[in-house]
Amino acid sequence: MLDIVLWGVFGIVSLGVIALAAIVLAVALMSHRAYSEEGRLWQQLQADGRPLQGVAVSLMRSPSGYSRRGPVGQRMTAVQLGVAYVDAAGIEQQTTLRTLIDEDLLAHFSAGRPDIHLLQDPQDPSRLAIDRRHTPLVIRGARR
Repeated sequence: MLDIVLWGVFGIVSLGVIALAAIVLAVALMSHRAYSEEGRLWQQLQADGRPLQGVAVSLMRSPSGYSRRGPVGQRMTAVQLGVAYVDAAGIEQQTTLRTLIDEDLLAHFSAGRPDIHLLQDPQDPSRLAIDRRHTPLVIRGARR
């Protein structure tokens, strides 16, 4: 009888651990997707995106504290970057971009810093991405 009770408790605890692990994994994947989407958009807009220039108005770390390793081992920090820019019609706009920035470059994106190069989707002007060719988000590794 005691064996049955212990196996029942073990089963319930095991299910709880599995459920908790699934929740942690789901939150991590959602954070990764949310902060990687801007980079994927930049790749799409390289050929036909409309170039714009903006100014940082705010910089906040991700509420979840998400970060990951970059291509050469550096820490990429998930941030919400507020950017002011003038659109093609000459109207001043503001947006918040969720992206990953090399931790060593975060100071370059503090409020008021000029020249954040952007690419705007010509089909949907609300879609913007940082133009990494002119505003790098990663310190590249040296070639040997």
